[in-house]
Amino acid sequence: MKTIRKVALLSGIALGAVATPVLAQDAPASAPASQAGEAGAAQGNDDANAIIVTAQRRAEKVTEVPISITVASAAQLERQQVNTVNDLARIAPSLEIQAAPGQNTGGGGSIRGIGTMTFSPGAVAAVGVVVDQVSQGNANISDLFDISRVEVLKGPQGTLFGLTTSAGVINITTNAPDFNAFSARVRTQLSGAGTAGSKFGNQVVQGLVNVPLADNAALRVSGVANLRQGVNRNALTGKLNDNDRYSLRGRFLWEPTDRVTVNVIGDYAHSRASDGGDFFTFVAADDTITEELASCGVTVGEGNQKYCMDDSFSSTSKNYGGSLQVDYEADPFTLTSITSLRRSGETGYSNSSDVFRADTLPINVRNDAIDRHIDLFTQEFRISSASGGVIDYTAGAFYSSQKQTRDLEEVTVRYYGYTVAQSDTPALTINDESLAFFGQLTGHVTDAFRLIGGVRYTTDRLSLETYDTTGATDGQVHYNAAEWSWRLGAQYDIALDTMAYTTVSRGFKGGQIAVPSDGRDPYVVLPEIPTSYEVGLKTTLFGGLVADASLFYMKIDNFQAQSCTINSSSVISCDQKNVNGVKTRGAEINFFGNVTEGLSLSTGFIYAKATYPSNYTGTDGVDIGGTQLAYSPRYKFTLSGEYEHPVTQSLNGFLSADAVWKSRIRYEENSLSSTTFRPHWMVGGQLGLRTADDRYSVAVFVRNLFDVHEPSLMQSSFPSGDANIGAIYGPQSYRNVGITLDARF
Repeated sequence: MKTIRKVALLSGIALGAVATPVLAQDAPASAPASQAGEAGAAQGNDDANAIIVTAQRRAEKVTEVPISITVASAAQLERQQVNTVNDLARIAPSLEIQAAPGQNTGGGGSIRGIGTMTFSPGAVAAVGVVVDQVSQGNANISDLFDISRVEVLKGPQGTLFGLTTSAGVINITTNAPDFNAFSARVRTQLSGAGTAGSKFGNQVVQGLVNVPLADNAALRVSGVANLRQGVNRNALTGKLNDNDRYSLRGRFLWEPTDRVTVNVIGDYAHSRASDGGDFFTFVAADDTITEELASCGVTVGEGNQKYCMDDSFSSTSKNYGGSLQVDYEADPFTLTSITSLRRSGETGYSNSSDVFRADTLPINVRNDAIDRHIDLFTQEFRISSASGGVIDYTAGAFYSSQKQTRDLEEVTVRYYGYTVAQSDTPALTINDESLAFFGQLTGHVTDAFRLIGGVRYTTDRLSLETYDTTGATDGQVHYNAAEWSWRLGAQYDIALDTMAYTTVSRGFKGGQIAVPSDGRDPYVVLPEIPTSYEVGLKTTLFGGLVADASLFYMKIDNFQAQSCTINSSSVISCDQKNVNGVKTRGAEINFFGNVTEGLSLSTGFIYAKATYPSNYTGTDGVDIGGTQLAYSPRYKFTLSGEYEHPVTQSLNGFLSADAVWKSRIRYEENSLSSTTFRPHWMVGGQLGLRTADDRYSVAVFVRNLFDVHEPSLMQSSFPSGDANIGAIYGPQSYRNVGITLDARF
């Protein structure tokens, strides 16, 4: 009842906010400004069916960009219920995002099997997340709402996007304000635990208001409340753990002259997780642990949602920031300045090693209070030529400063009430400062043939200070690096709607300072340097369906890896290290766009052989050289489509479906089959009605129809012994069924 009251209140506020100005309007409602801004402007001057992207920091048709790209439109994101960054793994076969807490540095996951999966506070991501041209660093957003499109760029993108993009970029564009008309919208997705087969409850309420302020100025405000009950349940109380998140964004667009455009964007997010949020449960255990867990109502096995806890834990986090972008069109080029500031923080309690979660059980593992903060400042200056000349160029400078502070974190292990072990991660401050100069140009040798060249010089300065219990400096580590990134290539227009390209690129991901939790001194992990080769083909089918095919090979020097084992104190101990000779190679094909009127489709398949080097020894002492990297399926297929057909003159019916198939996934750097997950399908969809003018719709939906329990993380010997396996499950791991409602004004 508490959750229902929350949703009713949120829905009422959202409807009230949009209803008041709507009643004052005499003009008819207009469609939302989903194509406004630079992409919309470019599209207005080109083929109306073209898909416009900003993969090269300028608005271009996707079929003209010599990069393998998967594009998800606003309509696709909504029908697949992509509400968080973690959900983006469903839109592209090359993209994997692991939702385990603290594991997914920077939130970007992995592309073509390459990513940075680590608990290290000093690491940066291999897959960068960029929102409205602003790099998110490690202070990344979590909720996605009022999004225009998402572009997944594969391979090193360091020339134009910087040092956190050695494996690729997730380029997110939000909807821009519309000068022309007032508009508003409310969307909901409602489900309840135990209703119609749902294994957990989730209520999502999104709202937006677009207000023209003048002929050349407008404001767009949007927000979301995402309330989730589960997926875990406390067997002692019968209560599902709560995960509640609230996010708000404001975007102001102003064109004071016909040459100057000003974008001001601010966002704020607040979240609270009770009882530790999504965390470890037992999926396999020896007889002793199985009996102990059974005594408090837990049945060990795959898909186990239950844990036992007789205490109350909660954590809260805040993430907010703002950016100012100014564009000046000084023919024949455009000058751009983007200034941003972000801050994220987490306080409360974390159960990052808490398996049993109860003092009533013989073994209890828990964390003390935590306090973590990240501050990120970035400044970019850029000059870009107008399109259509003999040479198209982009050049600029980029500065970033990221500061992370963490309090002392203590993990305590108790056995029958006695403290038997304790490990500490010291209080620390990590500073990561980077300055880069970059440029890229495309030379039009002929109307059909183009050459590409780009370079970036990056300096990166890392420093770490640790503190003792009195707050005095206990140790310092410094590391400086300077590296070149570059890109060379060629592209050729085979026909009007068909282009082929080939590129070779060298990327750079900054080093990290690892901080062991077992008392060892901090140490440096060297920068990661990938070299990538790619051949691709793009074409347009049926007038609106883009085909994007590529062959790729990438070798990484000093790949930044993490090996986790259970130490003698039954606490996870993770080592960060460099591994030479990691490779990924394979082929990928994607189709996205409109097949015919009423039928849209996005589908793709990848074969990515991402492997450890020869003679590589896993954490179990077995040679796993040449085998697939952890968290990387060798094969993956994705499908999302919708068919719409008139039911009456004013009402259309629609059916959407989405599916993901993955080959076997391993979750540890070893040879154990017990911590892998079998090949599997994830299937969902919607069935509903919408008005012919697209203003109102209602539908029933299902996610993970067959209730396949794909974990976010698995850990062997947890807390000890080969028979004991822990797993973290997230909302992707269980069936969810509900209804969606959508109203535009």
